[in-house]
Amino acid sequence: MSTKSDEEAEIAKRYFGSFADDYHQAFGGTGRQPLHALINRLFRRRTFQRRTEIVTGWLRDLAVDGRHVLDLGCGSGEVSLVAARLGARVTGLDIVPAMVEIARKEAAAAGVAGRTAFRVHNLVQDPIEPGDVAMMIGVIEYYADIDTLLPKVCRSTNDALIIVDTRGPWWRRQLRFMLARLKRFRLYYHPPGHVAAIVAREGLKETARVAGHAYTAMLFRR
Repeated sequence: MSTKSDEEAEIAKRYFGSFADDYHQAFGGTGRQPLHALINRLFRRRTFQRRTEIVTGWLRDLAVDGRHVLDLGCGSGEVSLVAARLGARVTGLDIVPAMVEIARKEAAAAGVAGRTAFRVHNLVQDPIEPGDVAMMIGVIEYYADIDTLLPKVCRSTNDALIIVDTRGPWWRRQLRFMLARLKRFRLYYHPPGHVAAIVAREGLKETARVAGHAYTAMLFRR
């Protein structure tokens, strides 16, 4: 991939690594850093909970029990644990070591460590192992060149691909752009139609789409 994509991966690593524990607290709407605690309470908690409900329903419909699920950009592993509790064998990959460590601890605490494997991984540079179902939850908005990244991801899945981005109304996007400038990371809002077109060229058909208040969730099947 391009040098720009490599740079974006490193920027995401630095940004999320700077507040991994607070990001993990989003489901509870808390956090140690005042700014991120406020963002978690006002924005992330509701968004994370709702999109996880949607993904959980799709994983149930896909009957992932006994199947291999890839969580690409797994963060602190919340959605990975959902798949593992449904009986899947889960591989969670993330570029941030602190996130991977939290995910491992959470899997152990939830009693699903035997069905999960979390590794530090660069989606841009490293090969992606094959799986039955691949998920990208809150990932694509940090990469400009999804025309190169998404085909690579599509080739890793034998059956289904779940993509959820984070967006929202214009005012929420402006707030995220302000945070991006403050924290020196980058955001790219890719039109869902463009995402679907890229995936379609790789032989997957969109079978479901949910446009929420602050996200778009898409399910694709071979």
